[in-house]
Amino acid sequence: MTSNGHENGLDYSKGDWIVHQYHGVGQIKGIVKKKLNGKETRYYRVKTHDSTFFVPVKKADNQRIRPLTSRAKFKKALKILERPPEAMSSDHNTRRSRIRQAKSEGTVEYFLEIIRDLTARERDSKLNTTETRALRRFKNRVLYEWAACMDIDVEEAREQLEARLRPVVLAGNSPVSAD
Repeated sequence: MTSNGHENGLDYSKGDWIVHQYHGVGQIKGIVKKKLNGKETRYYRVKTHDSTFFVPVKKADNQRIRPLTSRAKFKKALKILERPPEAMSSDHNTRRSRIRQAKSEGTVEYFLEIIRDLTARERDSKLNTTETRALRRFKNRVLYEWAACMDIDVEEAREQLEARLRPVVLAGNSPVSAD
């Protein structure tokens, strides 16, 4: 269930797993031709847990998609959850900016950092609506990628994530605000 291993990460095949910046983790189910404005274009047909989307084959190198994280890299990234949480700013605009940065980076490492830090913030004070949605969205992204790269089901990934977050939830006071 991992990427086909092409060095440039741009040449995908049926069965490969990818991560799309907006749609999340999906598996390439094939290549189809579609005619738009009189021009025929080849697309990867990608199936996620709840939808299907299409990515032009010639634009598969854009920053919106990347190969699935390897098992080794994912295991290494999980160590982020063992580190103490970083303080979140008391300023909601600064926190929102950090959330946007994590979303635009789109890497497992950024997602795990923000999950850890928002979980600590949630423990010590109420999250606002933006933070609550972001925490849920980032957890889901991580869970589906975890399940795909480790070849486990999403519920098992959820249980493992919650177990790794338990020390953050049970810890005492969060670090002092970053500002």
